Amino acid sequence: MASQMVLRCTKTGRVFFSTAEAQEHAEAFGKEYANFDEVSLDHKVWICVETGRPCYTEQDMNRMKMRDPDAKTFEEKTVAYLGELQKKKDQAADRKEKFFKSVNLKKLDIMTSAKSHGKNRAAKALHFTKSAGTIEAAEAWLAENAGLPDLDKLTDEFVIEALGTSGDVTMTDADGDVVMAPAEDTRKPGDPNPPEIKEKVKQDLVKQIVEMGFSEMRAEKALYKTDNAGLEHAVNWLAEHAEDADIDLPLLPPPKPKPKLSKEEAEAKALELQKKLREKKAEEERLKNIEQEKERKESTKLMAEAQVKFKEEERKREIERQQREKEEHERHKAELKERLRQDYIERFGCEPPEDEEKETVKEMTSKDKVAFFLNKLKKTYKDTDKEGLKTCLATLKIYIKNLHENPLEPKFKKLKLENKAFQTRVAPFDGALELLDVLGFEKKEDCLEQRKSTPDGFLCGQAIKFIDLITGQL
Repeated sequence: MASQMVLRCTKTGRVFFSTAEAQEHAEAFGKEYANFDEVSLDHKVWICVETGRPCYTEQDMNRMKMRDPDAKTFEEKTVAYLGELQKKKDQAADRKEKFFKSVNLKKLDIMTSAKSHGKNRAAKALHFTKSAGTIEAAEAWLAENAGLPDLDKLTDEFVIEALGTSGDVTMTDADGDVVMAPAEDTRKPGDPNPPEIKEKVKQDLVKQIVEMGFSEMRAEKALYKTDNAGLEHAVNWLAEHAEDADIDLPLLPPPKPKPKLSKEEAEAKALELQKKLREKKAEEERLKNIEQEKERKESTKLMAEAQVKFKEEERKREIERQQREKEEHERHKAELKERLRQDYIERFGCEPPEDEEKETVKEMTSKDKVAFFLNKLKKTYKDTDKEGLKTCLATLKIYIKNLHENPLEPKFKKLKLENKAFQTRVAPFDGALELLDVLGFEKKEDCLEQRKSTPDGFLCGQAIKFIDLITGQL
């Protein structure tokens, strides 16, 4: 065993028990992972008791202890032990795959895709309802057993038991006419070989082997297995099979030869067999077509139901989204109105006068609102703070131009309220926030954010033109 070698990746320490696995590893991860060392099967490794993960050096073991608090205890093993573990895992995976194939794969696909059941629980349900053979029966089984703690687990013990109870093995004779269960084995250690075996071995050789200390049953067995090739061959066979579990069991009688058929009988038998095969194939094809059509109709029905349900949920989500946007817009308007009121009170020490300006603006189109608030900025600040007005208009133009030229860029759809430039250049000017509201910016907790997924490009373009016009007049 020590002379057999495996490959170990020098980069990761992972071991491979075939060159094909090593080559696949190198192709998947690149040139840095294409260097390998050969290690023998008795090379030491350490297995973490808590996690089951292997370490290939003591440094690996120390790193694992630092990274994983659960990794505390390690057992010293060999690469051969890892190979056996991998072999058992592969065998378990093969058995699991066989279990999935033992149920109706189309029904399994429907239950996992259309019905949204997990693959393990769906396969279990189909396995336990094979006699019914319907998805309804499988779903009823799942409902009855929903409380099982291991419903979604496929343990190796369960898979072995399930595959072992999938049906008794049956045998057919060469003509396909007789179906029979395997005969019960009643042999006992020490029983003599059947007469059919005794007749086929040379008794003089049997006598010589018995004189060497072997039982008559073993002597006959060895000569029968070596076709009476000679004393030496028989003794060698006995030495090689001395530890066999059935070494002291007599041989089974050889099958009785069937009477030879005449040419006419053989031809008739062949024609009869061909007819039976054709009929069997036709029946299987008919049943297969019926089952496929049934599954197709069921799959179509399930897909149609799923589409209707999906569209209805989409419609409800869209209604809810529109309602949320409407409520958010109204809330933003109320907050903006209150903020303007507080600003007025802070400036003039009294409630703002009730005038008809708001009602007039409310009746305007979006384009007219843009012109109104820009003219308001001009009239309010051209004489009292012309430079501040120019800076405000320049900053607004940058915001709007960025949004206009990059309508899908998220960073241009938000204006942070805490931004120093926004606080000093835009927020203090009456009309600036109202303009941004018309252009689609609504107040959130800490920012102004576009309420629409796609900004109004025409309105942004008009705002830029008005800003350029007013800036030129200043």
